[in-house]
Amino acid sequence: MPPSKKSKKNNRRGGPASPASRTARTVTPGPASSRKAPSGLIPAKPPGQDPPAGLVPAKPPGQDPKAGLVPAKPPSQDLPPGLVPAKNSSRGRAPAAALSRPDPPDVRTAADAKPETPPAKNDDDVPKWAAKAVEELLTPTYWLDPGESGEPFSATVRFSGKRTDVTGKPGPRDSFWQEETVDGIVPGSGPVAITAEVRGINPGDWTVTARSVARVGGRPYRAYPPSGHDPAGVYRAPWPRRVGIPAESTATVHTKSLLFSKVPGIIRFAYATLVGLGVLVGLGLMALLLTHGHYSLFRPMLFSVIAIVAGVIGGKSWYIAVHRGKKFDGWCIQGFVAGAAVVVAAAALAGPGIPAGAFLAAAAPSLLIGMAIGRPGCFWAGCCTGRPIAARWGIWSSDRRLGCRRAPAQLLEALAALISGGTVLAVVLAVGLARSGPVAVVGLAVYTLCRQFILGLRAEPRVWRYGRPVTGTIAALALILGVVLLVRS
Repeated sequence: MPPSKKSKKNNRRGGPASPASRTARTVTPGPASSRKAPSGLIPAKPPGQDPPAGLVPAKPPGQDPKAGLVPAKPPSQDLPPGLVPAKNSSRGRAPAAALSRPDPPDVRTAADAKPETPPAKNDDDVPKWAAKAVEELLTPTYWLDPGESGEPFSATVRFSGKRTDVTGKPGPRDSFWQEETVDGIVPGSGPVAITAEVRGINPGDWTVTARSVARVGGRPYRAYPPSGHDPAGVYRAPWPRRVGIPAESTATVHTKSLLFSKVPGIIRFAYATLVGLGVLVGLGLMALLLTHGHYSLFRPMLFSVIAIVAGVIGGKSWYIAVHRGKKFDGWCIQGFVAGAAVVVAAAALAGPGIPAGAFLAAAAPSLLIGMAIGRPGCFWAGCCTGRPIAARWGIWSSDRRLGCRRAPAQLLEALAALISGGTVLAVVLAVGLARSGPVAVVGLAVYTLCRQFILGLRAEPRVWRYGRPVTGTIAALALILGVVLLVRS
């Protein structure tokens, strides 16, 4: 039936078209250069260009292609129901936002877009490691409950935020969104904390939200504290750490430099403090042993200081070599021991001013006890961490990204060093420095062998699969040699 005059008039004025007319005008847009959408139709968006959930383009499409993303809600509105940053510190600001109570999971696939946070501009005159240390960043944390049973799984969390103290028009660095995916979460090891480092943003006050991102075929998980929790209750990580988990939340967090940022389970400056204390205690113990044995102090102590410097250089060089020049922000205890051992051996051959056996007997317990004091610094600094486990003998700790119950590899190594050093010290005090050289060799070898077993509990993968067998073989040979010398003496 032909359309009536009224229908034709409505169509000319932009009114609703008849079904036949609508069907005739439905097209599939092709490339922009070859096909143009008919008047009155909005072309479909190309696939993969939709912004993440909760974010919209800062400007209408086509006006500024470089505009960043800003939260869809006006700054004056409260945060939407779901995860919000944790409670501020006593000063009203907190450098780390602990997020809880997620919104319904946002289902994502492997073809999801990558975060659009603009990179920060580094000064060419400033080294990258220095710029990274002084750059202000956010460290928001999301807490989840991994359950009590099941297989290890991975979790993905999307953090997004906007700066609240913007004056004028917000820029690309005044908003962000970033996804963090963590593997190897073990049920029964929780509660679990996932922490992100958000860089490349303007310093100031921020509101941060987070939501779990459900991957296809992934395991569902819940936020922690559980739904219906008591806002006045106190939630903590498993004994003995008792890391606080905020039951209440706040919307405002403030950027901080890396050294002053807060991560659950991490104590900043603990590593430098305990390692420095271990060095001082070791040098002091060595001086006391030499004085007790009526030996001179100057040359032995000078060689000891040189050995410490060589150990520091060896620890850094070993770390860089193990990571093939890709990482520079860590140390390896193997390199420290190797560097110090070279100087000690050279001093024994050159003559440190006292008998070589006495020098070694004074240096060995000092080194081992010093490491027993410094090694817990790794535990609180989040390095050399153990594997996530569900066993009750595990201790809640963090690698600065994933906090959960882990095998306390650092503390076990400190215990091995303390027992080995304490045993050697007892023999030295009972027998004397002059006759305790072989005992020192045995003590160092025993500690090295124990450490090879403890390394099996560490979370990081092996860089060289023959490293532990070779080191263990050398330590076993040194142990046999020390026992033979001890029997002969």
